[in-house]
Amino acid sequence: MGDRVDRPEGFSSTSAKGTTKPSARAQTAQKKATQARVKAEREERRRLTVATRLRRRRWGITLGSVGALVLAVVVLTLSPVLSLTRVVVEGAERLETSDIAGALDPLYGEPLARVSPEVVAQALSGITLIQAFDTRIEPPGTLVVTIQERKPIGVVVEGNQYTVVDAAAVALWQESTLPPSLPLVLVAADQESPSFSAISLVLLALPEQLLGQVEGVTATTRDDVRFSIRGASHEVVWGSSDRSSEKARVLSAALRAAGDQEAQVIDVTTPESVVIRAKG
Repeated sequence: MGDRVDRPEGFSSTSAKGTTKPSARAQTAQKKATQARVKAEREERRRLTVATRLRRRRWGITLGSVGALVLAVVVLTLSPVLSLTRVVVEGAERLETSDIAGALDPLYGEPLARVSPEVVAQALSGITLIQAFDTRIEPPGTLVVTIQERKPIGVVVEGNQYTVVDAAAVALWQESTLPPSLPLVLVAADQESPSFSAISLVLLALPEQLLGQVEGVTATTRDDVRFSIRGASHEVVWGSSDRSSEKARVLSAALRAAGDQEAQVIDVTTPESVVIRAKG
């Protein structure tokens, strides 16, 4: 009834969807894409696994460090293993080391971590001759205390006693007779006094040999320090505390020139122009 149409050889109908098979090239591309996706997923899993391990390791190290620190604090502050069993005193000259060690007796048995400079300062507060100190710990149980003593510069008269003082007007000790190696300070020992402050600066600047020759020292102002020389009755006009090292150097030569027969006034106010005249 209808006309018949003959199809050419090799002709295939495309009217039905989904019946066409993918080409070999498309299959290869799809396979590569699948492999790439699988590889990427595998790499991602590996990366996440490594990151997790690193994170866990960091946490482990942190927790371990914190634990070690806590343990160390407990050992240092509570354990008797590192407690004070020995005191070594360094730098003491006038002070007896046994007196310093004795003042620290209440600290024996304390954990070294608790033996702070503040605690040591409180224990040594009653020893006036100590100006400053340093401490160091030597495990397992030794405390080393290095003392800096106050330097006596002179003596002031207080009633029937002679009180040895330092440059800060701190009373160090008392004597019933005048110490022969220290000058008599003829003004009140007062840290706020300009005269005492000027005298202190001058006496601190004098070499030990010259300081031992000073018999009495006074000052009406901070620029008018004067002192007498022991055994020779010479009077030294020093002036202010400025240029003290230069004045000390020229004074030694001036004292040799003045001799010890006749009382002289030696004016070293201007070190480059020393004046020596008879004391009238």
